[in-house]
Amino acid sequence: MIVCGIDVGLQVCGYCVCRVQSAKVQLIKEGEIKTARKQTFPEKLEFIYIELEKEIERYKPKVIILEKLYSHYRHPTTLGILAQVRGVVVLLSKKSHTDLFEYAPTRARKAFLGKGSVNSSQVKKMAENFTGGEVKSIHTADALSLVIAFVHEEKVRNLKMIVQ
Repeated sequence: MIVCGIDVGLQVCGYCVCRVQSAKVQLIKEGEIKTARKQTFPEKLEFIYIELEKEIERYKPKVIILEKLYSHYRHPTTLGILAQVRGVVVLLSKKSHTDLFEYAPTRARKAFLGKGSVNSSQVKKMAENFTGGEVKSIHTADALSLVIAFVHEEKVRNLKMIVQ
């Protein structure tokens, strides 16, 4: 099964496409969608939509995995902006008939590193250990942690089905 993890952001939107077979995860592609400062907000949303749509059409993932929204109380405006970017991804998921899953950032990091309260550089280091090479950024590393969280959840879901 092909899955796509997306770390939603307005300036940088990181993603990774992985092949998941049993409990094995193989990174196929990682990338970043970077918007330009001169673009208006609607232009940035459109650019993210178009670039992600190309990747979804190319790799045809069965699943898209996103982070649940979180915003620090000191930056409430960020939540509104990220919600709109996230809406673009949700729309793409619907249009491409792709299943959508979401995980809290701490849950994804806990699945990936065994601890939820780690910083982005630690996630990136673990992603590099996992892939055996350098990853592009903290954004693609976060996207990979979402894929790992999904794989862990699938294992648990399959175990529950066997027990029932």
